[in-house]
Amino acid sequence: MFDIDPKIITFFAIPLSYFIVIFSVLLIQWGMVNLIGRHIGRISFNHPKLVRAMNWWGVFIHELSHALTAIATLNKVKEFKVTSSGGHVVHDVSGRFGFFQWAAAQSISLAPAFVPPIIVALLMHYLGYIDFTRVNFNAGDPVSIIYAMYLDLMPYIIETTGWLFVNLNYSKVGNFLLLLFLTFSFSSAKPSSISGKPGNQGDIQSVIQMSIKFPVYTFLFMLISIFFFWILFGYNIPMFSIVLTYLLLLPVLSIFGLVFNFLFIMLVNLFDRSSLLRIIIALAASVLVYAGLTQYFAAQYIINISSIATLLGVLKLLR
Repeated sequence: MFDIDPKIITFFAIPLSYFIVIFSVLLIQWGMVNLIGRHIGRISFNHPKLVRAMNWWGVFIHELSHALTAIATLNKVKEFKVTSSGGHVVHDVSGRFGFFQWAAAQSISLAPAFVPPIIVALLMHYLGYIDFTRVNFNAGDPVSIIYAMYLDLMPYIIETTGWLFVNLNYSKVGNFLLLLFLTFSFSSAKPSSISGKPGNQGDIQSVIQMSIKFPVYTFLFMLISIFFFWILFGYNIPMFSIVLTYLLLLPVLSIFGLVFNFLFIMLVNLFDRSSLLRIIIALAASVLVYAGLTQYFAAQYIINISSIATLLGVLKLLR
């Protein structure tokens, strides 16, 4: 019987355990995009212009993700088209097709899942709200890695990011713009998938097709990823912890954005079922609560939660 060296198993199993957790969070993001996309129809009848604007912005961010990644991978963007019902990006593959061109093509296809949260993360960093440089994460075997990431690191990232958004003072222009971008930029934050349309190919089909068509490149990419993992893991644990945290932060930001988008749609839908007088009363009550609790930092969540609860509570009572 052939025995596999435990070191070889460890070489592959530990990186794979990290990749599994990150991929699972991306799947949650994927599912939420599909779910939120259906809810926008609830306000389409009463607010067709708003829905078109939201769709246009979502498509714009989606296609911008493709275009920026194409430029970053040294490919020329030949066509950039955006409408409220869809869009596309056409780019040239520079030079002879090889591994780097293959990796660039795959990155361009998957860009909508990563570029929008990267933009949000950069904006948050610019505003001084994001700092995970003190995170200390280290686990030595696959089971403890998955356990620690799901029950320790992930809750920490979600809690820290959630309290950040709740504690922000949205009367500041920068914070308000951050909220707007977060709320409206993730409705198309996934690679597109086209089915039943001969002659068209979605991003997902492209990634799968390119992975199957070039299995050597796919395997080589996996090996390079594993080697890079061990280089970072072995020589710079603090940097490894930061990279890992930010890799998990990106889909978490997407999920928060999708939740805000859902709450916005529900709030608009609730307003539609209320009279103008009831809306004015609810808004006035919300402003009074906000103005009466002008304490920021740790207590800011009381202001925001109380304001939203009062607004929704008055609307429901006055229906």
